[in-house]
Amino acid sequence: MINLLPIDKKAEIRAARTNLILVRYITILIVATVFVLGAMYATTTILGFTKTSSEQTIAANDLRADVYSSTKAQVDALSASLSESKVLLDQEVRYSKAFVNIAQLMPPGTVFGKLELTSESFSGAPTSAKLYAKTSAVTETLRKNFEGSPMFTGVSFQTIVESGSGIDGYPVSVDMTFTLTKAAAL
Repeated sequence: MINLLPIDKKAEIRAARTNLILVRYITILIVATVFVLGAMYATTTILGFTKTSSEQTIAANDLRADVYSSTKAQVDALSASLSESKVLLDQEVRYSKAFVNIAQLMPPGTVFGKLELTSESFSGAPTSAKLYAKTSAVTETLRKNFEGSPMFTGVSFQTIVESGSGIDGYPVSVDMTFTLTKAAAL
């Protein structure tokens, strides 16, 4: 095919094709810009609704938290009082444990006539006791048991009387003093 168009017309046709391509690119850019702006608007709107919803949820939770704040204060107060009770119970002297521990040191053939334990007994004050034994040999075992125990300090037998002035079946009477340690009540 022979091209018989004048050169001016050929230049105008090429320019028209170039213009058409430019118009298509501009249209594509405008559509892309509108799409991006639409996406940004939609995202902003959704985030705004989410923010509003979150703020309402936070406000509702703050109201609920205010309702429970008095309960929390009561729980904290109870916890503090329980801590104080624990401290007091840790300082408690268990007299029943002390009596059992002392009784375990007693050899067969010995009994207590009188033993009084007070809070002063565990604070370093000497305690006196009256014991009775079947024989004087048993009193020596009793002395060794008490002196060898970590529950006692300052064990001393003041008088040992074998005159039969004890109780029935236990003719030997012993007066002794000792100091209890905290280990006796554990």
